[in-house]
Amino acid sequence: MPNLSVSQVATQEEFFNLSHCQLVTLISRDELNVRCESEVFHACVAWVQYDRENRRPYVQALLQAVRCHSLTPHFLQRQLEHFEWDAQSKDYLSQIFQDLTLHKPTKVIPCRTPKVPQLIYTAGGYFRQSLSYLEAFNPCTGAWLRLADLQVPRSGLAACVISGLLYAVGGRNNAPDGNMDSNMLDCYNPMNNCWLPCAPMSVPRNRIGVGVIDCMIYAVGGSHGCVHHNSVE
Repeated sequence: MPNLSVSQVATQEEFFNLSHCQLVTLISRDELNVRCESEVFHACVAWVQYDRENRRPYVQALLQAVRCHSLTPHFLQRQLEHFEWDAQSKDYLSQIFQDLTLHKPTKVIPCRTPKVPQLIYTAGGYFRQSLSYLEAFNPCTGAWLRLADLQVPRSGLAACVISGLLYAVGGRNNAPDGNMDSNMLDCYNPMNNCWLPCAPMSVPRNRIGVGVIDCMIYAVGGSHGCVHHNSVE
């Protein structure tokens, strides 16, 4: 299973038959194929739940191997609220939650560096009029791949990635018959090469900025016609 992500491996019977030592060795690897550390956390929880009575003693060892300081405070808070932890594990996670929320300095945590192809996406753009292209560049092969077009051509849009899904936000459709700023939020799934519309923003935002915190997308500024926004949603 060398090219499978942790979330894919964690659905297979072979994963649940690992010993705790094998699992600790697996999740300690820098080159583990994982998009975010929460996948590792969820995989460990699933492994424990598979045989809860016999595996509860290993929870602390697993948590030590997960790079918990790479998790978000919001994620840790949800785990503390929704799972029954032994006192030692709860104290450990609570301390990390406190470190993160108070921005306490911690030791440098090595980044995961999965040895699987990583792609660079470009969406939309402008050439005489707004474009609907979505393309991906593979740095390993030096090749571009044409993917499913945006549902509406747009330039001046922004994009971000959450849990392997690409989100296109705002922008403007500059077309021969007129220009229209967009409040659209669309989600691209690389597994099926399809776009799906999501909840639109409250106002159209061209030349927008976006950021992601705790798996939430923040739309910042942008413009609508001659009006420049100072709002965030």
